[in-house]
Amino acid sequence: MDRDAYMVCVVELLYRALDRRDVFASLLEPVVGSAGTVAGRARWEAMRADDLH
Repeated sequence: MDRDAYMVCVVELLYRALDRRDVFASLLEPVVGSAGTVAGRARWEAMRADDLH
């Protein structure tokens, strides 16, 4: 599979979904700067794991 062609398709589908407002970002508490700490990193990984499953 051509990775570049795949990425173009993914971006195009995301663009169309954003245009239809099918995709949106939910508000999360700020994590900027906290990922650099051990506790912040663990919290970030836990939030990320919840969103992926």
